[in-house]
Amino acid sequence: MPRSSVVLSPSALGADEIEAAARRVWELAGATAPLNLREVDDGAALQVRGGETVVLTVLRPRLLPTLDEVARLLPGVADLPSGTRFWSDAYTPWEPEGAIGVAILDAVVSASGARVVHHGLR
Repeated sequence: MPRSSVVLSPSALGADEIEAAARRVWELAGATAPLNLREVDDGAALQVRGGETVVLTVLRPRLLPTLDEVARLLPGVADLPSGTRFWSDAYTPWEPEGAIGVAILDAVVSASGARVVHHGLR
């Protein structure tokens, strides 16, 4: 079972944002395997792969009906970005490569002003 994260953002998380963050993290990590992105299930998810290893899978963003949904589904999560409207589920493997996926998500939110909540990193 993969580790999961949730990205909460004012605008829908896009492939371009994910790719830019992935390339920055990939460079900083000094990774030598080729980095590639691919859509899965007719665009329902985007996978970031290093060589043949999936390091991150991000599902299509969903519009939040109200912010009460965040409080209900993620109790205790506060300080949402102003104008939060979208929820994106993301998954990283438990293997060491998953740390790169987590770093990519952190880079995405740092660049976009979104918020990420990682589960199972304690």
